[in-house]
Amino acid sequence: MTYAASAPGAIPSTMRALVKRSRTPGDVALVERPVPTPGPGQVLIRIVAAAVCGSDRSEINGKDTGLVPRALGHEAAGIIAAVGDDVQVAPGARPWQVGDRVTVETDAVLCMACRWCRTEQYNRCPNRLGIGRTADGALADYLVMPARALHLLPDTVPLLSAALTEPTAVSVHAVIEQSPSLAGEVVVVIGPGAVGQLCAQVARAAGATVIMAGLARHEARLSTALQSGIHHVVRTDVEDLAAVVAEVSGGDMAHTVFECSGQVGELERAGALLAKGGRLVLVAFYKSNPDLDIMQVVQNELEVVGSRGKRASSFRTALRLMSSGAIDTAPVITQVLPLEDWERGIDLVGRGEKVVFAIDPEVVQRDLAADEGRAVV
Repeated sequence: MTYAASAPGAIPSTMRALVKRSRTPGDVALVERPVPTPGPGQVLIRIVAAAVCGSDRSEINGKDTGLVPRALGHEAAGIIAAVGDDVQVAPGARPWQVGDRVTVETDAVLCMACRWCRTEQYNRCPNRLGIGRTADGALADYLVMPARALHLLPDTVPLLSAALTEPTAVSVHAVIEQSPSLAGEVVVVIGPGAVGQLCAQVARAAGATVIMAGLARHEARLSTALQSGIHHVVRTDVEDLAAVVAEVSGGDMAHTVFECSGQVGELERAGALLAKGGRLVLVAFYKSNPDLDIMQVVQNELEVVGSRGKRASSFRTALRLMSSGAIDTAPVITQVLPLEDWERGIDLVGRGEKVVFAIDPEVVQRDLAADEGRAVV
């Protein structure tokens, strides 16, 4: 699906952007900025929908070591507004066109010379700058990105849902790229937030029997998981998670635990859920270091694996899963707001909501209406 090209002069000179102005906690404002111009190898994207990550809220309200001032946000989808000079495409791919619906990786700057860049493991590049943190981000009307960071959206994926491609790619990286085959295995996902929900969906799509763990106060999210096809949910403050895992696994316990809550206590208890030789995959970020039982790791030959971010391959797999219907990001979205309601949106993120800002509400509605009669926001 390609939207009509913008008329000459249709790109404005200024735009709105949600900007972290200094390192002072809470020093954020919706400001007017010049629209960036794409340079060689770059593309200008008109952002249509952009989601808010918990890390955005943390950087707004807490310690911030990123670029200042900067536009926030790194989960987005939009429409190509302009294409710079010397834009290269992969062999066999058609050139990028104004009007293409796209989502973007988060890597604004890469050295493209290290061993990690040469193998598309961009999340490991020591010189990487990422949008929304060390480079200007996507909570704005326009964003300039290198053409290599773009992914064309399948016609079956609306722009609103595509705003969650990045957390879906994070989940693909953890569940598929950082894990062995899970077909026929029992896995546990701890933490029913957006990434936890998407990890559970990816694991289910990979053929695993999935147990989602949360608290009783997460009832709405646990219900969403069940409606998304997750096999079992457990409220760990009123139910015995280990007992459920033992029952579902026939006493063998879990092949893999994906820790997505970021709660140190949950991580410290995760080892008891694993079978001997099991794998603990750390997906969340933690504010303090956990007290892991190292002897449990040794005696049971457990694997502890870190999973940071995503790669270009993660986006390609995520979009295939989304296009086929194996992954549905729409139920994960709990609030859709205009960018002007950013203060309310950030507050809702602090309450556990997954917020997407409709940066261009008219295009969001038109795009959803075009998606086989899907309900309009």
